[in-house]
Amino acid sequence: MSTHQPRRRSGFTIIEMVVSMVLMLAVLGMSTQLLRRQSAALSAQAGRIDAQQIGHFSLVALERELRMAGAGVVDPQPVLVQAAPLAITFNADLMSQIPNDPSAVYYTPDADSAAIGVFLKSAKKAMPTTTWQYPDSTYMKAAGVEAGAETISFWLSKDSTSLATNEYLLFRRVNAMPASLVAGAVIVNPGDTIFQFFKGDTTGSITPIPTASLPLTHSKPLHGSLSDTGSYALIDSVRMVRVRLKTVYHDPRQGDVFRRMDMTIRLMNAGMTRKITCGENPVAVTPSVAATAANVGAGIPTPFTTITWTKSLDEGAGEKDVERYAIFRRLQAQAAFAEPFASVPAGQATYSFQDTDVATSQIWIYGIAAQDCTPSNSSIGSTSAITIP
Repeated sequence: MSTHQPRRRSGFTIIEMVVSMVLMLAVLGMSTQLLRRQSAALSAQAGRIDAQQIGHFSLVALERELRMAGAGVVDPQPVLVQAAPLAITFNADLMSQIPNDPSAVYYTPDADSAAIGVFLKSAKKAMPTTTWQYPDSTYMKAAGVEAGAETISFWLSKDSTSLATNEYLLFRRVNAMPASLVAGAVIVNPGDTIFQFFKGDTTGSITPIPTASLPLTHSKPLHGSLSDTGSYALIDSVRMVRVRLKTVYHDPRQGDVFRRMDMTIRLMNAGMTRKITCGENPVAVTPSVAATAANVGAGIPTPFTTITWTKSLDEGAGEKDVERYAIFRRLQAQAAFAEPFASVPAGQATYSFQDTDVATSQIWIYGIAAQDCTPSNSSIGSTSAITIP
């Protein structure tokens, strides 16, 4: 007789199962802790980068425009208007809608017309962080020609949406336009000076203006006038601005992450005197205007006006320094011309310009000013009022 031994089945015992589960849980637990630490480290790093980017963006925005303070201003117009621990206001011809405008820093054809040109006295506003209103004068290049430099303000204001009492927002404003937000999450503690100002002396040395002397305002209407001296002229001596920012990123895991950044910005045009390099202002011209009605059948889909004039006596003769002609227009109901809306290079005996941006029944008055290489403008030669047919 043969006997059969039962074959032993392979498998895990309960003890082996328990041991393997314990080991798996231990490995899983260590992996989870490692992943949590890595996630926290990445979150903290992202917070530091975010806080640094806020500060970097704010400083770049300030530096790009503040270093141009004084560009394109006329003699009676101050470079710095306001110098305060949390605010700075200056004049500069940053933007123009006119191609090859020699006074403007940037050509921006789609710029808002309210954001270019001089700040009108009729639209004056309180300067940031103060009740003092500016401007007290409408600055002019020549008789009937408004200056082109805008008034730009940067300032910090408490963030009303934050629970923190020391969290501020950085704003920017041009002329009387609504303020726009530049950046948030800026920390300002009591006594902090975000804008520190440095003045120059007769030896060429740069020294800080004490914080106790701030704020400074250009409270005299005309820069360089007899009354713009002594303590009133202290703001005119500013040559350099140091901006110090502390930004925060609210990390939900690691808590608040802070970054400090600072930048020193030199006012390249401060202290310079605007010199007449092309002699006196050009001789004015006398333009005329005619209107043409829309005639679809003749291939004229919209009405237009045609402005004509002969060259200035200072072009080709006299001082021979006329480089272009600025073209102005205003509705008859408006009291004065604003920024020119077009320009024509010099070099012809007679000139003609067509304006197609008109509508039937409107009444327009046009003006032409000759401009030399200073650049200085002649007075505006005006046309009679023309009704668009």
